[in-house]
Amino acid sequence: MESKTKLLNTKEVAEALGCSLPTARRIMQREDFPLIRVGKNMKVNAEAFDEWTKNRRI
Repeated sequence: MESKTKLLNTKEVAEALGCSLPTARRIMQREDFPLIRVGKNMKVNAEAFDEWTKNRRI
């Protein structure tokens, strides 16, 4: 059985956090953020993002 990994883009992170795109980009570039770079695009694994939001204050 194949498992699909859901990756969130910057717009989805901004919507989830209730912030602007520039703010989401700054947050995604933090050292403690589980960022995945795909070329020039910034992504985050949805499960890792959920865990990050539970354990950190912005």
